[in-house]
Amino acid sequence: MTYVSSVGRRSWFGLLVVLLCCQHAPAVPATTQKQPAPASWHGLLYIKDERPRKDLWVQSLDGSRHQQLTDSGRVAAWPRPGLEGPFNGAVISPDGRRVAYAERHPVVAGKVQLPEHAPGLRGHWELLFVMNADGTGRRKLVDLREVPLPEGQTRSGSFVWSSDGTRLAYALETFEQGCSHLTLHVVEVASGQVTPVLTGKPLGQVQLLTWSSPRDELTFASVCDEKASTPEGGRLLGTLHLPTGIMRTRPAWNPVVSTDGTRAFISGEPVPQQRPTLVRVDETFTVEHLLKAPSWGHLLWYHQRPAGLFTAKTPERPQLECQGMTPLPQSFYRLEAGTQTLSLLRQEATALRVLDFSPDDTQALVYILIGRDESSWGVCGAAWSQRLYLVRRDELESELPVHELLARGIALAPASFWPGPTNTLFIGWLR
Repeated sequence: MTYVSSVGRRSWFGLLVVLLCCQHAPAVPATTQKQPAPASWHGLLYIKDERPRKDLWVQSLDGSRHQQLTDSGRVAAWPRPGLEGPFNGAVISPDGRRVAYAERHPVVAGKVQLPEHAPGLRGHWELLFVMNADGTGRRKLVDLREVPLPEGQTRSGSFVWSSDGTRLAYALETFEQGCSHLTLHVVEVASGQVTPVLTGKPLGQVQLLTWSSPRDELTFASVCDEKASTPEGGRLLGTLHLPTGIMRTRPAWNPVVSTDGTRAFISGEPVPQQRPTLVRVDETFTVEHLLKAPSWGHLLWYHQRPAGLFTAKTPERPQLECQGMTPLPQSFYRLEAGTQTLSLLRQEATALRVLDFSPDDTQALVYILIGRDESSWGVCGAAWSQRLYLVRRDELESELPVHELLARGIALAPASFWPGPTNTLFIGWLR
């Protein structure tokens, strides 16, 4: 990988000048009218963070309507350890018609809230609910305040649907020296019956990724500080066969697993001598492909076929100030897992950050840089502004100019500062 030349940086600056100007562009001509999203999708589920309150909301795909699904203000939300993608706290069923979500209800003894260092539960959540996509039919599935917990301090963790939508699995992590120990439970959605399936595995923080019902196999990623001296920093990709309890793992930095759980993309970042790797999730984690160039970036899998969008980034020059305050130059490629080919789609994609594709792969949810906010200046200049858009995937993956994407796309949220956090935490698509 080579660094961007001064000419490249001037081109990038010119691009953003165009983007900033296009905020005040005239009305979109008839040839570039916004494309309606598929009618079969109800909307986008997100967690609205108005600290200290957090609730679930749905936004229509035309950007005009919002519907509040919860009003407790207690919906849990926490980052996925070492992984990109939606926040933890809510997951959508495979058919898009139901939502499982967690709430925080602090454990109390009598009328006194237990301190953080007390034995027992100090979790990301205490209650697990399920409801329909429109907010009806809400039921409590799990109350961790009422079930026996492993000895010691236990943190509730991630949860995932089975691919047939009949069960949920959730993780509990008990703090130990070195890696915390994983206990895994399965709950039947129809009956609410809970069954422990794994106890006391030293894996650290665990993120449940996929659950194949035909194979009855979970895939997960984990981070363990005890192994921080290894190149992967104690990070693993693993599978668990639920009927037998057989577990297999391999070192992996920021693994991204395909929707069906059969393949994983493992980033080479931040270890320079390791290249991004495509592996088959089987008994030996067979390596299918090592990317030769570009050598740094991340993959977003499609839902309908074994391929994905690879975002290749150009490393930033070391600086004394303002490092990380300017978007890195990047390009889009398509990675085909079957043929193991990498094809360039968009040479200049610096202004684009893709969050997810719709389940039918026709739409993309994208943050687009819209220029500088001249009202906010710091030592590194005016802050960058970004805005969330819904765009057609085929247009995103073409060389269509960014100002055309802005004109044709549907704005879903007000502008916010880049790269700072927003109060909208995207979860997924609902039917």
